[in-house]
Order: sequence, then C-alpha cells, then structure tokens
Amino acid sequence: MGKFIHIIPIGLEKDRIIYLLQKFPPYRVYFLNYKTETREESKYARMVEPVQKEIDSMITLAEKKYLTVSYEEFEELFLKIFEIIVKEKQQGNDVIVHLSPGPRVASFASWVAASITNSKAFYIRPAEYLPKDGKLISSGILKVIDLFHFPITLPTDSEAFLLVYLLNHKGLMTGSLRSFVKKVGLDNLGKNIKSMNSGIVKISYCLRELKRKNYVKIKNVSRKRQKVELTELGKLMGKTCKILKSSRFNISSL
Repeated sequence: MGKFIHIIPIGLEKDRIIYLLQKFPPYRVYFLNYKTETREESKYARMVEPVQKEIDSMITLAEKKYLTVSYEEFEELFLKIFEIIVKEKQQGNDVIVHLSPGPRVASFASWVAASITNSKAFYIRPAEYLPKDGKLISSGILKVIDLFHFPITLPTDSEAFLLVYLLNHKGLMTGSLRSFVKKVGLDNLGKNIKSMNSGIVKISYCLRELKRKNYVKIKNVSRKRQKVELTELGKLMGKTCKILKSSRFNISSL
C-alpha cells in the first residue's frame, strides 16, 4: 500500500473532510480553492478561510498544496484532478478523492477522474444540516459511501494516439486512409502493423471505434477522401490522453 494522497475541493463544511483525513492519514493533500475574480467569490473565499485554517492545523505533518480553480468549469477541474491522480499513482501512492465538499460540478469532475484512474472516491451523508451565515452547512457523519466507478470506455493505445494527433492538428484531418497512415506513422498504429495495407485496415478500424464512442465525426468528402473531426468529448479525451502520454503512463495500466 502506498501513501495516502487526498484531493479536497474546499468549502464551508469540515466534518466530512476531517473524517476521511482521520480514516486515511494523509502524506500529501491537494486543496482545490475557489477562484476569486468577483466580489461574491472573494466574499466566499473569506468565509472559507477559517475552515481551511482549522483543517490545516489538524494535519501539520502532511504536505499541503493549494490550487486555485473555477468550480463552474468542468473541463478545467477534471483535467487538473486527473493530472494530479496520474502523477501520484505513478509514484505508487493511493489517492483518496473527496466528493462531499464543494459544488456539484467539482464533485462530478472528481468522480469521473477517480473512475478513469481506478481511485477511491467517497461521498459522506451528514447527520444533519445546520444554518450558518444564511447557508445550510453539514454537520456530523451518518453514512460513508465508497462510490462505484462511473463506466467510461477508454480508447486503446492506438486510438489514444489518434486523438492526441488530431488535438495537435486543430482537431481536424482530411484525406484518404492511405494519407492518414502516412501522417500518423505505422509504428503508432501497433507493433504488428508492418505494411501500408495493414495500416489502412487498422486506422479504418480505429476511426470507426472513435466514431462509435462519439470521440470523432467522420464525413465523406469524395469517394476516397474523408474529413475526421474531434467532437467536444473527443477534445476532452484527447487532452486526457495527452496527460497520460506526457507522463509516459500507459493507458492500459489504469
């Protein structure tokens, strides 16, 4: 078992955060803090400060990292959390993702990142909600839920390479299957792909699978030429695969 790493979207509550920190004593904690670009966000940040200080005082031996994110931007949250998890799992650590604190967008982004990386994600039902500063704040612990992983179909290594290739080329590729193979390279389509014919068969199959998974749109522009374009989901998965590629983390090992 590796060291426990916690990822916590910080908010106004503390009991559910403290419970998991005590259950899994942390070696390192990543706190996701709200961006303060507006007056309302700055006011919220000031309200959170006492909670942050109290939690910090309880984990004096743990390394603490404070990251600023927008809680409304799913893609930003997901990619940041995913990158942290991949980095920590590379070091053999066990990542604990907190789903209870923070807004729903942050919780969902955390859950998806935990699902892809096979990390632990916990949601805790509080014993009650109490009014404080015009808001209802959770108090106590009623039930701890070790959440199941969201079923996500990951691309294969060859499909992942195609997604990253498209992402690096403005999300678009037009031409014949033969030209696609030349652009991508036989070596990137699999170790058993040695000829142009086998490359055409493989890239045709990969593109069909990417289309089936809703990662690309394919349009015939002539009898032999196709236009392949990343969907919004494909762009996000391409960025996900790019993180794995840059960290040299094999997607099949997740």
